[in-house]
Amino acid sequence: MNYNIIAYSIYIPVTIALSIWIAKSLHRNTKAFLIEKFNHNDSLATSTNNLIQTGFYLIALGFSFMKMHIGNFQHSLEGKMWWDTRVMNGQETIEQLASKLGAFTLVLGVLLFLNFFIMLIIQKPKKQQQSNFVVREVE
Repeated sequence: MNYNIIAYSIYIPVTIALSIWIAKSLHRNTKAFLIEKFNHNDSLATSTNNLIQTGFYLIALGFSFMKMHIGNFQHSLEGKMWWDTRVMNGQETIEQLASKLGAFTLVLGVLLFLNFFIMLIIQKPKKQQQSNFVVREVE
C-alpha cells in the first residue's frame, strides 16, 4: 500500500478547503469594515476586499504547495541523515499529515491576524478626518 498517495489525497483537498473557507470568511467579514474605512465608497471597498482575498489565496495555497512534500528524515549508523520520501505505515501517515496541516493552519491564522492588523492601521481619507473636527468660534 502506498501511504504517500493516501497522505497527498488527504493533504491537498484539506488545505484547499481550509484556504477557501478562511478566505471567504475574511472576505465576508472585512467588507463592512472597509466600507467604513473608505468613507462609504462601496466600489473602492469591494475592489480592495477582492484584492485582499486574492492575495490571501495566493499566499495560503502557495505555502501549502511548497510544504506538500511528505517524508521523514532517516539516520544511518554513520550519523548521516537523508530525506526518505516514503511513508511506511499508517502511523507515519497520520503524524506527517498532522504536522503539515498543523503548520498550514498556523500560517492561515497568522495571515488572518495580519489582515486584521492591516485593517486596523488603514487610515480614513484626510477629507473625512478633517471633517470630524469641530470648529468653535472665539468670542
